[in-house]
Amino acid sequence: MTFDTAQILAQTKLFPGLDADQLAAVASKTTFVKLAAGEKFCEEGDNNAKNMFIILTGAADVFKAGAGGDSVKLISLHAREYIGESLLEGLPINATVVASQETTALKLNSEEFKSIITQHPAIAESLLKGLAKELRSFRTVLARAVSLSTSSNTPTPTSTERVVRLAVFDFMKHERVSFERAVADFRASLAHTDTDLKVSYFEVKLDATTVRLAAGCDAVCIFVNDSANAAVLTLLAQQGVRLVALRCAGFDMIDLKAAAALDLQVARVPAYSPYAVAEFAVTLALGLNRKIVTASGRVKSGNFSLAGLVGFDLHGKTVGVIGTGKIGQCFIKIMQGFGCKILCYDAYPSKDVATWENCTYVTLDELYAQSRVISLHAPLLPETKYMINSKSIAKMVKGVLLINTSRGGLVNTQDLIEGLKSGQVGGAGLDVYENEKALYFEDHSDNVMEDDAYARLTTFPNVLVTGHQAFLTEEALDKIGSVTMDNVRQCLFEGKVGKELTNVVL
Repeated sequence: MTFDTAQILAQTKLFPGLDADQLAAVASKTTFVKLAAGEKFCEEGDNNAKNMFIILTGAADVFKAGAGGDSVKLISLHAREYIGESLLEGLPINATVVASQETTALKLNSEEFKSIITQHPAIAESLLKGLAKELRSFRTVLARAVSLSTSSNTPTPTSTERVVRLAVFDFMKHERVSFERAVADFRASLAHTDTDLKVSYFEVKLDATTVRLAAGCDAVCIFVNDSANAAVLTLLAQQGVRLVALRCAGFDMIDLKAAAALDLQVARVPAYSPYAVAEFAVTLALGLNRKIVTASGRVKSGNFSLAGLVGFDLHGKTVGVIGTGKIGQCFIKIMQGFGCKILCYDAYPSKDVATWENCTYVTLDELYAQSRVISLHAPLLPETKYMINSKSIAKMVKGVLLINTSRGGLVNTQDLIEGLKSGQVGGAGLDVYENEKALYFEDHSDNVMEDDAYARLTTFPNVLVTGHQAFLTEEALDKIGSVTMDNVRQCLFEGKVGKELTNVVL
């Protein structure tokens, strides 16, 4: 059997952007190996493994040592998949890989690899890019390449210590200081125990392609745009994960039924700062009403005309609030300060809110028909998806200001665009967007905007769009870190499950 080694290397996508000569240089340093069923490619804990293997024929199984010393099978690897990233050295192998049948592979040794880097520096850079895209690392070198390490000086735990491992996905620069402070405080509380916590931070989002980064972890921590569907949760459970800790209040990104079936605990941060989100919703409403962005742009260019900048007094106006949980209640109190009449809608009305001055629970149709401003503070559920659509917009006061700091999926974007074009909607303040997962929290300033609906929204002078930042205050970030770590403590260190967890999502 013959193989075109250069072509195989290209097909693995491990070396993107290399030309034929560069691929040939890598191919020249590979060797052909054959393993019988049961032979090991590498063994967990091996500090001397310095080979990468690309499977040609056959298959291999990946095993991880379980808490009780038993071996847990994670996944199987097949043709064109690879094993190990120890070409970059410095870390022990984090999984055992065994040929499940007679298997052939290409072997690339680190010493051989280094010998060609001096001639082709682009090869090393290409491999790193390829690994970052493939994300099949089992927490070896790739985990360090794409993660933000908690502390390189953290002492290695002794063999008598129990180590709890946490993988944090979609970890962003703005949360690093507050979250790592919460982790440091938590680890300090373990100083006199025989248990330690190890945290790996990943900038990538959790999804089907990155789930393997959590191999060997007891918990994963995710944010609003991660994906924890049934397939991802199944792989997490197979890899030993017991807790999915949400760094947010919303939980529409996780399949709760699948989590329950897999006996995965789910905990959230239900109220990191209702004031932060409520205050931001008010900011959007004021900015829209008084044309702040337009006015600021004008005066900066020397145009002091007031034409088109007329707003209206909030005092005495009717404001509709959909969702009267903690954030909705904070928003109501602020609007009461403006002297507004408040109409409320919630599937589960608050007895307290019902007693507040100038607050009345009404039907949605009544709220639509009377409110000059409508602010959304509802969760995204099957029954609330696209609750703002062409039919509901048609029932609203002409020129209504619509504010959404909750979930993008509450609003049908195309219907909103039509409402803006017709003037039925007088303005929209949107901190969330239904297709934000592909956009938000990343820099796309050098890219062509492919999302036509989003691009159209930004052309309206009476639309304010922000990038899911309503929660972004110092107090909120501190609360997210501390509550998340308390959820980890309750589940993984105190053994609480289900309703025993203070912030459980069922």
